[in-house]
This record gives sequence, structure tokens and C-alpha cells, in this order.
Amino acid sequence: MARYGTALTVLRDEEEPRNVRGFFRPVNTHSWQSIESEATLLGELTRGQYVYLGPIEGDVREGDTLGLGEKTYLVRRVEIYYFADAALYQWGLCVEKGVNDTWGIQS
Repeated sequence: MARYGTALTVLRDEEEPRNVRGFFRPVNTHSWQSIESEATLLGELTRGQYVYLGPIEGDVREGDTLGLGEKTYLVRRVEIYYFADAALYQWGLCVEKGVNDTWGIQS
């Protein structure tokens, strides 16, 4: 992640913004692809969800905002992945703020 990850800004209420490097990509699964009528930029699907993979030290939490370029993304869910007893990385599901940032399920 440190070598190939993207620079993201973590924004949390009443804290200074901080930088973290991780991977950030649109959700793109084969089952969703088969129901889409046309391809979109970078395989992004109309569901508007994005996956974040980052280091444990990034300390990204549900409700945080990730900044990437001119856009911001609300972190809706975060989990830590382990191997044996060692925490390896964080996985998060995000949506673009102001576009699809409601907590309900989008149809």
C-alpha cells in the first residue's frame, strides 16, 4: 500500500485532516456487470459504491470522510482483516458524499 497506494485524506469531525495511502476503487462485481446495459468509466457501476483497502495505522472509522482529488466519500462500513492473530489491513465500503450518501439501500 505504501508503494502503490493512492494518497487519501481522512477527515473526521473536530480533528485535523491526515493523510493515508491505500487502494480506492469502484465496486465492480461480475454479477452486477451482467445486469448493466453499458460500461462506465473505470468499470464504475451505477450503484455508486467504492471499496477502500488501507493500513491498520490509517485508523479509518465508520462515519469518516475520505478525500480523493476534488471528491469526498463517506465511509459507511469498516472491517479489519486478520491472519491468525495479526491484523493485516482495513477494508471499507464508501459512497460519494452529496451524491449517494444516504444510509438506505439504493435500488
